[in-house]
Amino acid sequence: MTTQQPRFERVADHAWGYDPAQVDDFLDRVRALRAAEDGSQEYRETAGDGVPDADGVRHVGSRQIRERVFDRVRGGYDPAVVDPHLDELEDAIFAEEQRAFVAEHGVARWDEHVELLGELLLGRLNRPRTQRFRRPATHRTPGYAVADVDVLCDRLVEQLRSAPEVDPRMLREAVFRSAQGQRCYEEQQVDAFLDRAVEFVLALRTRA
Repeated sequence: MTTQQPRFERVADHAWGYDPAQVDDFLDRVRALRAAEDGSQEYRETAGDGVPDADGVRHVGSRQIRERVFDRVRGGYDPAVVDPHLDELEDAIFAEEQRAFVAEHGVARWDEHVELLGELLLGRLNRPRTQRFRRPATHRTPGYAVADVDVLCDRLVEQLRSAPEVDPRMLREAVFRSAQGQRCYEEQQVDAFLDRAVEFVLALRTRA
């Protein structure tokens, strides 16, 4: 009996990494669902009759890759190795989505979509510092430190204005301190904004 080799390097036994079973299952599902969308035999052999994954997902897109979160376990997969792989996978799927959209709706409709997304993001970014996002519903609910989020927003504005291309890693790898009350923004709203910001940055690449 042979033992399956791990997909990624692991952290030390005492350190915390991504749950290998969850990572492997997710990537297997991505492979199967993408094969299903191509109508290939591989899907019928690996995913059965269209059975969704544990989250009920029958389609995998760039957003599903971007939003996936894994539990942490000791001795798990090294996030520093897994995350770049997921980023590359998200980039590839996003490019496929863009090509499919253009093939169905045309370049003009895609450009309109990108411009609208940019207007929505800039509307948020152009708000005064400390007022860009909601506060949590209660003062005891933790959120992201306002100062940290505003620094990232300022960096994003500066790069959008001056840099030839914004590196999505700036958004994907953002880490904010925890805070409470008026010193924090609501986590869900900030996360949703970052998700859209990554989508916009990737969309700008397709127009270059």
